[in-house]
Amino acid sequence: MKRALLFSIFFFFSTIAVLAYETVIIKYPPGDLWVKAYYKKVGNEAILQYVPKNETSANWNRTIIVHSYFESYYPVNVFITNQLIGMKKNNPTGNYRYLKSTPNDSMAFRCTEDYKEIKAQCEFYRVSHAHDGIISLHYINRDKKDFMANYKEWYEIIKRAKYYNSYYRDERILDKAEFFELW
Repeated sequence: MKRALLFSIFFFFSTIAVLAYETVIIKYPPGDLWVKAYYKKVGNEAILQYVPKNETSANWNRTIIVHSYFESYYPVNVFITNQLIGMKKNNPTGNYRYLKSTPNDSMAFRCTEDYKEIKAQCEFYRVSHAHDGIISLHYINRDKKDFMANYKEWYEIIKRAKYYNSYYRDERILDKAEFFELW
């Protein structure tokens, strides 16, 4: 009997991690309907793309890309610097300006011009530590006038995006349609 009880307790505690989940909470502008256009999880990485309704993952003017790296814990300001160097190599027509740079949360923005096959765009790029790894949020708008007209609003949306960790997948306090399971 003791073995059965011990096994039950061990089994219960070993499944808690399986039942836990973490999400990112993004509060979109009132009246904007954004939908999941793409999701893929490979190993410890997951990527999700949101676009406004009536746009697709291949044909969009605005998008938010969420990329999560499970169990990655190195400094975020180093991570974002390396990512920005790579993105600048892909399109060198605009420089990034840091809005925040700390070991736990960093954010930058830039606007670019058309370059090779890459369309001009303006973007916010934020990288943060979540409970179980590193998360990047990338808001991209291919209409510079619209980006600049809504700069403060989108800056606040990306800056205020939060990570929510729960031990229960069936928690009812969140609308699961608006949240992204990271791990």
